[in-house]
Amino acid sequence: MELRSKQNTAFLPTADLHIHLLCGVDDGAKDEETMRAMVDAAYADGTRVICATPHYHPGFFGENHDKIRESFQLLRSYVKGNYPDLHLYLGNELRYGPSAPDWLKRKVCNTMNRTRYVLVDFTEHESADTIVQANLQLLNAGYLPILAHAERYENLHRDFREVLRLQDLGVTIQIDADSLFGAWSRNAKKRSRALLEQGIAQLVASDAHNLSSRPPQLAKYRAFVAKEYGESYAKRLFWDTPLAILRDQDMDL
Repeated sequence: MELRSKQNTAFLPTADLHIHLLCGVDDGAKDEETMRAMVDAAYADGTRVICATPHYHPGFFGENHDKIRESFQLLRSYVKGNYPDLHLYLGNELRYGPSAPDWLKRKVCNTMNRTRYVLVDFTEHESADTIVQANLQLLNAGYLPILAHAERYENLHRDFREVLRLQDLGVTIQIDADSLFGAWSRNAKKRSRALLEQGIAQLVASDAHNLSSRPPQLAKYRAFVAKEYGESYAKRLFWDTPLAILRDQDMDL
């Protein structure tokens, strides 16, 4: 089914491109029941596009590629039978390592819906130089990185020079929705709102892992962004940019 970006005032759908709902593959959904419940919750909240992004790094999560495929097939069958208007895709959240381009080339780590885009993350205390150089490596290998939860890297935000440099190079800047309300830290909240205030953030996602502490919710954050920063920006963050990524289109900065 073709993805459509048409919206109306009665219902404003969201697209979630960073979510850990595949069961038994990482620190997200622990079992099939939880996986289904997370889809139920996301759909009830208004999400109509999901790209599942389980963690990938053999050193942290083992060789989980086959398990990811199996879990995705289970989820796809459930979605097809219960939510025919929910569009489901597969990616990974790549924990960066020197072998990252090779993992992507061998397709043991998935790009977003088989596009050039790849969601990549780092430890929260990683140096700004390492983050920049890693993204350059991925860019030089032909991929378009999406910097996961950009607001959480403390060494990247003494000023926004490195973030803007990454963006200029072609890196998409993603923030976690719950950072806007302080779920991670006061500083992450401050940084996430500054990224919105300056128009640097390009994508907001749930980064959901469960139904309690990190649930799949986007609607209330979309409403907050629309109120504080404008409806057109909210639509771009929660709908237009995600669809552009899944279609392998270049970002319109």
